Amino acid sequence: MRKSLALAALLAATLVTSPVVHASPSVTSPGAHLVSTIMSGNGTPYLCTLGFIVRDIRGSQGALTAGHCNRDPESGTVLQRTPNGDVMVGVYVRQEISPGFRDVGFVEFVPEVADVVTDIGGWHVSRVLPAKEILMGMELCKSGARTDLSCGPVIFVDDNEVRFRAWDDLGDSGSPVYTHLPDGTLGAVGTLYGHSDDAAGRIIHVTLADPVMRAWGLSLG
Repeated sequence: MRKSLALAALLAATLVTSPVVHASPSVTSPGAHLVSTIMSGNGTPYLCTLGFIVRDIRGSQGALTAGHCNRDPESGTVLQRTPNGDVMVGVYVRQEISPGFRDVGFVEFVPEVADVVTDIGGWHVSRVLPAKEILMGMELCKSGARTDLSCGPVIFVDDNEVRFRAWDDLGDSGSPVYTHLPDGTLGAVGTLYGHSDDAAGRIIHVTLADPVMRAWGLSLG
């Protein structure tokens, strides 16, 4: 396999810079477009995707995304791109970036974020799947801000990471990765953080949600 895992490459720069608006976005949900406060080399912000909506042990609501999406460690500010400009939705309060192991972050929402949708495409996310329930060949899907929905089979899984064949592109880092369960709900699998390519096509790399959420005291919702 020709491996070209590129974490930073999944943080695409936008073509147009939008003004920052200090108000609540209309809707904050998994798959939303996140924008950095730090500019790239060409003077435009980096892009990522909001992942599963979660709560910490205090009940504070936020979301998972990729750890490397935090481009401003001093403030940790997270913006969401909306038709009316870039709106502050939260701050990074925790992240872990361990190459080949984990790349995930927790964004805590600011009080102005009032309209939060936890479903993905109208599907309820009912539970988090442990590694033992993620089987080779199982179909997983990701919902990215850049490339929207893409699904494919699992080709690798261990206690911290899963890889599956599907398409992603610049700006999809942080996307929620899930599977459809027999009861008509979604099972949360993890957070997209990078990709590689081989002769058969693209391979998406995902940090599993279960061990991270248990270690950080997070739950869905």
